[in-house]
Amino acid sequence: MSREGKGLHSIGEVEKRTGLSARQIRYYESLGLINPPRTAGGQRRYTESDVLRLLRIKQMKDSGFDLKSIKEKIQVFEQNLQELSVNDISSERAVLSSLFPVSNRAILMKLLEKK
Repeated sequence: MSREGKGLHSIGEVEKRTGLSARQIRYYESLGLINPPRTAGGQRRYTESDVLRLLRIKQMKDSGFDLKSIKEKIQVFEQNLQELSVNDISSERAVLSSLFPVSNRAILMKLLEKK
């Protein structure tokens, strides 16, 4: 856990964990790809979800997706996630696996099977 407590991370910690620069992270925020909470002093504090989303964005960029496509895929993913019923595991797998490059889908499917 970060020094910030409550699972919140500084931008420096996020840079180390994701391999992204602070500039990239702020740019992704300006595009609405992440929305980290801020302290009373205005400093960004990133949640574990923000870190995972940044890793996913980096992975998709490395696979050749442009940021517009990534944003669209994230929006579709979130919309589909809201529409899923808790008991519909096959749909959950389809939605989750669609966000990962083909090379990582096998790993994702194995993780989902452990649930």
